Amino acid sequence: MRPQMKFAGPGNPVRRPVIQNHGPSRPSGPNYAVQPPVPLGGHSHQIRATLNGSRQVAGSVDIRAAGAGKGFIANLKVDQDHRRRGVAAKLIDAAVNTARRQGLRSVSLEARPSDNGISPQALVAMYRRQGFKSVGKSHRGSPLMERKL
Repeated sequence: MRPQMKFAGPGNPVRRPVIQNHGPSRPSGPNYAVQPPVPLGGHSHQIRATLNGSRQVAGSVDIRAAGAGKGFIANLKVDQDHRRRGVAAKLIDAAVNTARRQGLRSVSLEARPSDNGISPQALVAMYRRQGFKSVGKSHRGSPLMERKL
C-alpha cells in the first residue's frame, strides 16, 4: 500500500509533506498453494501448503475423525521461513473445509505451541480469528478449542 501525502500547512501546499501510512503493510513474498488431503492411515489426513509452482512444503496440518460427528486438528507446523504470511490460516481453513466435506459437525484442537514457535496467547488469538472458541483445558494444561461447522 502506498502512503498518502498530506501537506502540513493550512492553505500552503509548498511546505514539507507529512507522510501518513494507513495500516501495517505485509512483506510481499511467495504465494502458497494448499494441496488436497493425503491419507495417513486410519481416518487421518495431512494437508500441506507448498510454494506455488514448486514441491517445497511451507507447512502442514493433520485432521482426523474423532467420532460422533467430530474431527480433531493436530500437528499444525509452518516452516520458520514462511511464518506470518498466512500459511497457518490457509491450512486451518483447508482442515475445516475437509471436515465439512466429510460431514463432520465440529472440529476441535489443542492450542499447544511448539518450543520455538508462536506464544500461547498469540496461538489462541490466531485460532479465535479462525472461528474457534475455548472449551476447556487438555491433560497438558493447554487450551482446548472447538469450532462448530
